[in-house]
Amino acid sequence: MNTDSKNIQVNKMIKFIDHDADEMKQGIDDLAEETFYAEKEKLISIGITEVDQLYNKQLKLINRETATIISTLITSAKLQILQSRDQHIKSVLADVNKELIKMRDKNCYKHILKNLILQAMYQILEEKVNFILILNDVPYVESMTQELENIYRTKTGKNIEIKIENSSNLPIQEIGGVIVTAKNRTIIVENTMVLRLLNIGQQAIPIIRSGLFGPNPTRTHLSFTL
Repeated sequence: MNTDSKNIQVNKMIKFIDHDADEMKQGIDDLAEETFYAEKEKLISIGITEVDQLYNKQLKLINRETATIISTLITSAKLQILQSRDQHIKSVLADVNKELIKMRDKNCYKHILKNLILQAMYQILEEKVNFILILNDVPYVESMTQELENIYRTKTGKNIEIKIENSSNLPIQEIGGVIVTAKNRTIIVENTMVLRLLNIGQQAIPIIRSGLFGPNPTRTHLSFTL
């Protein structure tokens, strides 16, 4: 083979190697570009997911805090309403208390006092009883002791002996009424005006509320006993 032929062959081989190298280089460049974009998409996807998770977490936190604030405000408003209602109810009961105090100066009080005493006597059902009274009521009751014994005997068919305690009296704050005791105070029945007012007040609260603020839609009936 002459020199020219060898040169031609060498040039062909060089061109082939160069072409193959170019293809390999292009392949590497293409692969690198594909890998870059794939990694880029992956990173973007991860970033979007993390942002979404953070957003949802913050949104839930905001919703929870908002719900808590709203619940607190509602509870506070309800509490203020209840406090206002209770204040009105206490005011009504206080007015009743004042009227009861005024009533002591009227003749009807003696009749009420007699009925309170008889109620307590019917509850205790003992042959010998002691009365604890407000000091100002002692003369009233002393004047009606015989009448009380006769009424009790007629209603129950039993005798009773009444004694008014002078060593102890009800405080004037009790307004009126009686505490009846028997057997060295081992049996006690209290029937004072204040106690009755408290009992009536507890029963009357739904009625007072209904009168002041309108009926409660959840309550089907109102009961009241003296």
